[in-house]
Amino acid sequence: MSQILLASNEKPAVEELTAPVREFIAAVNADDLPAAMDRLAADSVHHGRISNYRPEGVRVLFRLLRGVLPDLRFEIRDMRVDGDRVVSRIVGTGTHTGSYLNKPPTNRPIAWESVDIATVGRDQHGAMVILERFWDVYADARTWEEIGFIPAVMC
Repeated sequence: MSQILLASNEKPAVEELTAPVREFIAAVNADDLPAAMDRLAADSVHHGRISNYRPEGVRVLFRLLRGVLPDLRFEIRDMRVDGDRVVSRIVGTGTHTGSYLNKPPTNRPIAWESVDIATVGRDQHGAMVILERFWDVYADARTWEEIGFIPAVMC
């Protein structure tokens, strides 16, 4: 296993603990998926409402989201640290200008709020990374249903 949980006597600063989450979001906003993936442990697991993902699944999901919402942006509204967990309240926005499963774009802006709970630790090189995430990108299912994204992704 490439991930290393924090030792019980290790007390990294809040900034060090939150850095992988902040850097992941910044990279997604910059449409730099390689940089975003660098903030994830190679064997990390991402638990979502619809499915669980490994890093390659996260990459596929964000490519898909970027295709449907080319101006995709995330804003961290609140962030708290509890031990090795970083809890963030995140607002996502985008304009539905990309088609999905042959459904034409609505050209409407959408916004949703989600909670992201990331467990962070050091990788085999000592860098702080996201080891596991619990997230709910689809927290406001109504928004996604309106543009035809759900239930299509549940098939």
